[in-house]
Amino acid sequence: MGLYHAMNDEYWMFTASILYFVCYVPELYANYRNRNANLYNVPEKIVMTVATGCALVYAIRTDNVPLMTNYAPLMALDIVATGMRVYYAWKTHKKEPGSASALVAVEDATAGLPPV
Repeated sequence: MGLYHAMNDEYWMFTASILYFVCYVPELYANYRNRNANLYNVPEKIVMTVATGCALVYAIRTDNVPLMTNYAPLMALDIVATGMRVYYAWKTHKKEPGSASALVAVEDATAGLPPV
């Protein structure tokens, strides 16, 4: 009897849940550590969050416990990761040279200084 037949189907989904969860740890750590993101990464993360939400709704409506166990933690992680990415992209965009907010900050910082 092979390994596939020795385990029930829910085991595969629970294993997938754990592996997906482990994959999010480096992303969340990098977002927190670097505190940097660009606006081009935000739409992809929003689409992933919506897709995970749709899968979770499907799991709830079909009363599929293994899928709920998989997608509920992923939904929480997607929301946190999306929030971090949006926040850091917004902060990075505010600091980028040439952006309107960066020019205003430079003008404010140099106000009152004698011309060079």
